[in-house]
Amino acid sequence: MKQKIIVIALILIIITGVAGVAIWQLSYTPAGPVPFAILLGGNVTMTDYSPKKIVSISPGATEILFALGLGEKVVGVDTYSDYPEETENITKVGTFSNPNIEKIVELNPDLILATGGVQRSFIDKLEELGWVVAALNYEEGVSGILSNIILVGNITGREEAAETLVNDMNERIQEITDKTQNLATEERPRVYIEFYFSVKGYRSFGSTSLVNELIYMAGGNNVFTDSPIQHITTSDEQVIKADPEVIFISKGAMAESCGLTPDVIRGRDGWGDISAVKNNKIFEIEESSLTRPGPRIVDALETLAEYIHPELFS
Repeated sequence: MKQKIIVIALILIIITGVAGVAIWQLSYTPAGPVPFAILLGGNVTMTDYSPKKIVSISPGATEILFALGLGEKVVGVDTYSDYPEETENITKVGTFSNPNIEKIVELNPDLILATGGVQRSFIDKLEELGWVVAALNYEEGVSGILSNIILVGNITGREEAAETLVNDMNERIQEITDKTQNLATEERPRVYIEFYFSVKGYRSFGSTSLVNELIYMAGGNNVFTDSPIQHITTSDEQVIKADPEVIFISKGAMAESCGLTPDVIRGRDGWGDISAVKNNKIFEIEESSLTRPGPRIVDALETLAEYIHPELFS
C-alpha cells in the first residue's frame, strides 16, 4: 500500500488541570484502511477520518468507547471487557494479556484500541501487519484517563462527546476534592483495600497505583502508600501493624474467585484488633470501577469518599 505521510506537530489542550498532549498528525492517500500507530508515552499520531469498525483489547478503552456513544461501531473486545452489558454480544478476541491476532484480523477493523505493558508485543505485531493501532497510556492516573478520553474522542470523531464527558467527570471530582484536599493528616483515616488473596498473601495497592490516588482524593491515606509499586502482596502481620481505620474489599470476579467477603476479613486471626474491624467499617466496592482506567473511576471515588468521610458526604 502506497502511503504519503505528512507529519505536523500540534499541541492539544485537553481541559483545565489536564496536561496538554503532543499530537503528530499523519495524512494518507491509500485505497484501503489507513495504518497508523499511537506511540506509548510520547508523541501521538492521529488520522482525520472516523473509523467504522473498532476492536478494543483493553477493558478501560472499551468503556470509553461506549461512554462516547460508539458502542455500535465496536465489533470485537477482549474477554475482560464486560461493561456495559452490551459487550456480552460482541465477538471476543482473546484475553487482555493474550489477544488473538487472527480473530482481530478476521474482523477487519479500521481501528484497534490497546494499551502498553504486556500488550506491547501484540501492538508491534499488529503494526507490522499494517493495522491501525491506538495504544493508550494509563500511567498518569486520573489525569491520564481524562487525557485518554479526549484522545479517543479525537481519533473517532467524537470530540464534543469526549469534552462533555470529561467536563462532567471533572465537576464530580471537584465536588469531592473541594471537601478533602485541605484535610490534615490526622483527619485522613488509614485505609486498606484488598482485591484478592491466596496462600501467598493479600493483594493490595502501593503508591504508584490509581487506587492510591483515589484514596487520597477521597480524603484517606492508603496504609501501604510507602510501597513504591502498583500492586503489593502483604501479610497478616503487616495489615495488623498498619491498623487501618477503614477497610474496603473488592466486589467482582477476583473477590469471587478467592471467596473474599466481609466475614472472611472479620474471621482472620488477629484481625479482630484492627480498628476497622472493631468499628465495623468493612465495605465492598465494585472491583472494575475501582481498578479499570475508564469513566467509572469517578463512581469509585464517590463510593470511597462516602464511606471514608460520611460526615462530609451524607
